[in-house]
Amino acid sequence: MKATNSLFLGFLLFSISMVFGQSNPEQGKFKSQATGYDQQAQGDYFKYLGDSLKFEQPDSAEFYYLKALNVSIEQNNRLEEATLLSKIGGVQYIQGDYYKALDQFTKSLDLFRELNDDRGIAAGLNNVAMILNIQEKYDEVILNHKKSISICININDTLLEERNWFNLAITFNAMKEYDSAMFSVNKAILLCKQMGDTTEYMLNKNLLGNIYLNKKEYHHSLKEFSSVIESSTFENKWELCYALAGMAQSSLMLDNSNEALKYALKSDSLAHELKTLWDLQNISLILSDIYFGQNNYLLAYRYYVDYKSYTDSLFSKEQASEMNYLHLLQKEAENRALQLTYDKQKQELKNKNLWISIYTSGALLFLLVVLLQWRNNRNKTNLNKKLQAKNSVIAHKNKELELANATKDRFFNMIAHDLKSPLSIMISFTEILHDNLELYNEKQIKEFLESLHQSSLQGFQLLENLLDWARLQTNSFLFQPNQLKILPLVEETIRLLENNALEKQITITNEVDQDIMANIDRNMFLVVLRNLISNAIKFSHPGGTVLIKVVRLEHEVGISVIDHGLGISESDLPKLFKLDSFITRPGTNQEKGTGIGLVLCHDFINKMGGSITIKSTEGKGSIFTFTLPV
Repeated sequence: MKATNSLFLGFLLFSISMVFGQSNPEQGKFKSQATGYDQQAQGDYFKYLGDSLKFEQPDSAEFYYLKALNVSIEQNNRLEEATLLSKIGGVQYIQGDYYKALDQFTKSLDLFRELNDDRGIAAGLNNVAMILNIQEKYDEVILNHKKSISICININDTLLEERNWFNLAITFNAMKEYDSAMFSVNKAILLCKQMGDTTEYMLNKNLLGNIYLNKKEYHHSLKEFSSVIESSTFENKWELCYALAGMAQSSLMLDNSNEALKYALKSDSLAHELKTLWDLQNISLILSDIYFGQNNYLLAYRYYVDYKSYTDSLFSKEQASEMNYLHLLQKEAENRALQLTYDKQKQELKNKNLWISIYTSGALLFLLVVLLQWRNNRNKTNLNKKLQAKNSVIAHKNKELELANATKDRFFNMIAHDLKSPLSIMISFTEILHDNLELYNEKQIKEFLESLHQSSLQGFQLLENLLDWARLQTNSFLFQPNQLKILPLVEETIRLLENNALEKQITITNEVDQDIMANIDRNMFLVVLRNLISNAIKFSHPGGTVLIKVVRLEHEVGISVIDHGLGISESDLPKLFKLDSFITRPGTNQEKGTGIGLVLCHDFINKMGGSITIKSTEGKGSIFTFTLPV
């Protein structure tokens, strides 16, 4: 048996937007005012009671929120009404009544839209998205969060923007789109750091641990869950319970059952204290797996029975919520039908006293026909416009595809031509040596062999770059970023190219500090260094120097490869990293190349989250600088 990931309801619970989650810091004063006759003070006090009880006694909180809602309706306070509808949806969400919660959140969002309240709209979009996430309507979830994020950026609401990124990461995680989930949660973490919000930061660290767990990167998940557990400033028992369960599951996957059991028992104790069914369900299955792996079948069976019991309880609760919602809809439909019947009878009675009623009905009927015809024509017009727009997009994509194919054809023709040259040289020299070996002395034979060696190296480097580029294009190049020191990798590359430099008597100066690190993929970084330093040697004059420097920036490091050789013309600079226009030219000793190396460098650096720039003056040399995240 393998432990499964628990629902992210615990996470979602804390990500309900501030329209629901935040309380007025001065609400305590309403206790003394509630006994008076000020209706507004009574409404504020009811809201204060709801805020105080929303997590511990959500049913009581709903009762007080409804009382506060009635006060706001009597006073025609539309903004307060929208806020309280959101709060009622929040406590219904906590109780698992997701259908009712969706109804309240939707009403609140509609009212905020009527009021043109941007912050309320952004919060409402986030709240509705959370319910849609539970219903697995992921396309609508993503659309709502993106709309909310756009509004948050415009109104500079960093906390609400962070919660949207957090919830978006939950959605992508559920969809198994882990790269998008990692991007979203890292955006949320960055915003938490900007705000200095420890609570939100730790929630995101828990989510990041779960994403790593789903990706089966168990050492990374252990690190993230451990950071939540070890935080002295973080006292949220729900998230601590989840982090302990994550530590247990990660340890179990790493075959460390003793550690897994230690964390699992702590999580189980907290889950019982909190009485949260989803946590109890999750940790029961993990404990069953641990004991099963330890051949303790009695306890494994006991916890598996608990797991099934909690699963059935959650299912029953969800079914009850759905039935309650359907019953509510039925009652509302009956009320609307009664109201319609009453209105119809009232209208008929009025029409009997009006002699012109028949002409009015005829006019209304005619108007209805005209309206339906107009709407039909408008729909046809809109449909035609949409079809034309789609056809235009398709035509544009076809042109792009044709251009891409033409570019690749040209690229492969150039590769074939450049690969043919060293092979032709090798064939010619081997034929000469094969047919006329006795005509040449030892020195001449060594010169032939040196030429063969250079041609072989040229062909091999071309094929190596071409293979790396092909792997990147087909997503088969394994990307494994880690925190690595820069200096050993630079030294390794210099040793690899040492003979090339000695042949031209070029000095390579390494000015890299030994303690500078970056978050990089080792193989990609070595390919980039090899190509940039090789180019610097190629275009440097004999007896010249090549300098390698690294500068530590705020959130990244900058690596520069500097030469004083041929340089690059200003007109050629924009062509260096483009597949359809890259340039090739011989080095100072007529060394040949294809230009694909710089295209490969550009793509690898982008893959690692960095960028590359060039400063060059023709005849004076070049500086290639690329940045990478720390």
